[in-house]
Amino acid sequence: MNCREYGNKPYNVIVVHGGPGAIGSCAGICQGLSNDFGVLEILQSKNSIQELVDEMLDVIRSYKLNQVVLIGHSWGAWLSFIFTSLHPECVSKLVLVGSGLFDAKYYPQLVEAANVTIMPSEQEEDIKSANLYTPNMDYNPYSYCLLPDIPENSIPFNEAQFHSLWGEIQPMRDSGELLNYSDKINCPVVAIHGKNDPHVVDGVKAPLESRLSNFEMFVLEKCGHEPWKEYYAKDKFFEILKKELSHSISTRNRLLRQISTS
Repeated sequence: MNCREYGNKPYNVIVVHGGPGAIGSCAGICQGLSNDFGVLEILQSKNSIQELVDEMLDVIRSYKLNQVVLIGHSWGAWLSFIFTSLHPECVSKLVLVGSGLFDAKYYPQLVEAANVTIMPSEQEEDIKSANLYTPNMDYNPYSYCLLPDIPENSIPFNEAQFHSLWGEIQPMRDSGELLNYSDKINCPVVAIHGKNDPHVVDGVKAPLESRLSNFEMFVLEKCGHEPWKEYYAKDKFFEILKKELSHSISTRNRLLRQISTS
């Protein structure tokens, strides 16, 4: 199977990486959860959305999983959103981490934020306070204050996959087709988002609040696009995530026990 296992069975959590094409880039989330949960990390190997949805379904069926908490990062949040709409019976909760925008009208704000080349003074002071500042450090608008020596467990970036999938998903986002998948999502949806992520908070919050009946958003201060790598946000990120997972899994198990005894 195109996945990696973390922690012990049962595997109640599936993590879906971003990119598209950034295979294995969410290993840090999986490792951070593995002491408390069984986690599967999907390693996307197909070049179309439908094939990736089928690949995720194959993993769930192969492991004989009832319902899972699905965690998607960035592009993976979009893919997980689509999967949950097409296969709602497989997902007990959907968690969107650093999601891409659900409304194209916010795209100019993303471009503006992503093109900033000078580090804001407040951010520089925060990095200095963490003793992580060096005078020659490159400014990356997608991060705020990255932890040092973060182990990477990524597979080489799949550029062909990126171009194929981006060419498919962009018009879906721009036309509203992507957001329309919300119509068949009934499970709770939680978004965890860095306040300093160029993918502006309102581009996720406003569209989903207007379309989902069970939606909650957590905004992390001093945090960019990858919360599990951030000095100021990592602990809060995992605190929120573990609480959401525990609640969903316990609720699901209670319902399954009720069904089995009825």
